[in-house]
Amino acid sequence: MTPLSFRHFPSAEFSTSRKRFSRGNYSREVSRVPSLVELMLHRGRTAPYCDIPKSHPSKQYCRGIEIEDEVRTLPLGKMLRENTPFYHHYHGDPSIRERTPRRRRDQGPKVMYLTSATLVIVPANLLSQWDREITKHCSIPLRVLMLRTKTPMPSVKSLATDFDVGL
Repeated sequence: MTPLSFRHFPSAEFSTSRKRFSRGNYSREVSRVPSLVELMLHRGRTAPYCDIPKSHPSKQYCRGIEIEDEVRTLPLGKMLRENTPFYHHYHGDPSIRERTPRRRRDQGPKVMYLTSATLVIVPANLLSQWDREITKHCSIPLRVLMLRTKTPMPSVKSLATDFDVGL
């Protein structure tokens, strides 16, 4: 599900998610048909076209990457990045043997973002080597995030959307 579909789509799946998320405070909203732009933004994030060449990338594939980079700078690209797929993880009821905390507030579900990024954890002295090896062995340019000790951590949404590899 995407933020756009969660807020606006009238199907039963999204309606049920909204009801469960609001914990009974759900007021029936007027269902509307999503616009073509909304449908395409949802489709672009939930079923992206991923044709990765097996050997060296073709000119057509490289041009596709260039177009994708150009779209990211447009207002539509910003809307696409903000529409990061997610799901809600609800904490179940405690089992018979599990204690419940006394002052437990119902915090609602956790938002779990979906991503195809890879996280690689390496010792600090090997970070530069990993960066060089990725550049050397990947014919397709990757968006790599190198986190060092004093590097500020990007937001979770940014990690899920803006990077292919995190070191």
